[in-house]
Amino acid sequence: MTLNPRSTLALLATLLLVPGCVGDIGDGPGDGALGEDGGPLCANGALPTRLDARRLTPTEYKNVIRDVFGSTVVPSDKYPGSYGKSSTGFSTEPTLYTVGEQSVESLMIAAEDVAESVAGSLPTLLPCAAEADPGDVCLETYLSTYVERAYRRPITEEERATLVATYDDGRATGASFTEAIAMVTAHALQTPQFVYLTEAAGGEGRELDGYELATRLSFYLWQTIPDEQLLAKAASGELADREARAAEARRLLADPRADATLIRFFREWTVTEDVTPGDKDPNAVAGFDDAQAASMAESFDRFVLDEARNGTIESLLTSRAAWVDANMARFFGQTSQPTEWTQTQLDERYSGLVTQPLFLASHAHYGDANYVARGKFVRVRLLCAELGSPPADAQAQFAAIPKPADPTGKDVSASVTANPSCAGCHHQIDPGGLALENFGALGEYRTAYTSGKAIDPSGTLLAVGDGDLTFASYSDMFAALANDPAVAACFGTQIVRFALSRPETEEDVCAAKEIGEVVASPEGKLADALVAMAVSDAFAIRRD
Repeated sequence: MTLNPRSTLALLATLLLVPGCVGDIGDGPGDGALGEDGGPLCANGALPTRLDARRLTPTEYKNVIRDVFGSTVVPSDKYPGSYGKSSTGFSTEPTLYTVGEQSVESLMIAAEDVAESVAGSLPTLLPCAAEADPGDVCLETYLSTYVERAYRRPITEEERATLVATYDDGRATGASFTEAIAMVTAHALQTPQFVYLTEAAGGEGRELDGYELATRLSFYLWQTIPDEQLLAKAASGELADREARAAEARRLLADPRADATLIRFFREWTVTEDVTPGDKDPNAVAGFDDAQAASMAESFDRFVLDEARNGTIESLLTSRAAWVDANMARFFGQTSQPTEWTQTQLDERYSGLVTQPLFLASHAHYGDANYVARGKFVRVRLLCAELGSPPADAQAQFAAIPKPADPTGKDVSASVTANPSCAGCHHQIDPGGLALENFGALGEYRTAYTSGKAIDPSGTLLAVGDGDLTFASYSDMFAALANDPAVAACFGTQIVRFALSRPETEEDVCAAKEIGEVVASPEGKLADALVAMAVSDAFAIRRD
């Protein structure tokens, strides 16, 4: 079956133009004068935020196709991916999903693939299609059921007329009812209403309507379309109420459908990726195989899911909890061999997120630890410090720096920071990473280097809070950071970046401040911070 929606060329041209209709990502800070911490302006009324339309990510696209049509319809593998590098580390930034000539063609092919899958499943999706003459009533059922799900809201009369015209054109040229429905599907899945997360213009400030809020909530926490309960609250207008919105955010967070989103947040925030046996030197990490790699990834994901729903900043950075199966129990040197995943308590060598083996292995070299990568996490992702770019010839400079024989991490750092062009950043970066030298290339605990030289995890982290932070070990360092307002404030900023899919601007400072204050309190849950984003003005009010 060949699909040829009559408006394809117009649709493709529109797709190319949509990003330009809603402003540029990363626009400079707003015009309002704000204090360094938000100042009194945060108490003086709502601050609308700017948000660009963005194309669905491949993950969102697959989720949406599944949730619109069910499991009998297969998402297309031709849907285009991302291009470029994220400035925040989060994978939903609009600039990663720009639409050019090649991706336009991919979008068209993907829409046609799904349309053919819909045609093959139509008797299940649309029982009235089995009638002798399904007619307009059956078409209307399809539009009000499946296209409205795809658009995340009721379709307008103009949209309905366009889709009906596509159907009528197909039938007029000899297409069967099923083929004409496939043409309507291919058309709908190429429109900006489906491909992009869009909102109506905001002017200088406009509260989002119920359907826009429902869509923001569902893509923020589920990476897919709103479910029926959320759409019902959108239709009733209940989501305009902060408490109602908070209740829905909590419901979505508690649902297993939030698991993938929460894992993505922690993976992208901490720059933690799966590690395979090919990523590591077999001479340095003997016995590391695919099964161990899979267990390491599962252990990390279970830890962050538990923290996301039940933990605090303090538990995130200091907990000795770990999730183990038989592989991970052996890794941690435990004598018990569990037959299924279970949570256990580790000894005093372990301290929360940053001593999870997958995190450490992700921030390590092929055959040894990487104190620069680990220290950069502490400085940039945990404390939100801004660092300058390294010199263009940084690698050449490093190679030329004289180092002692069999150097320790501190020996190498001392040599690097003696170079004036390196010292500025590495004085800030290195101490936090050197504190974690007790963990090798795979996150295995050690007390000495292969040379036999002892590891010294003590140090001083510069410019933290009101001064410098001197610590005897990484456990001391993270215990202190867990109670530092700067870490809570940075966590609030990371949630703003994640939820809004862009770097924060001055207009977002109040939302970040509110979220940071939630986790700064001793009983403040990470889940409460995620909910605080959903009820913030930055989430509910937009401007252009």
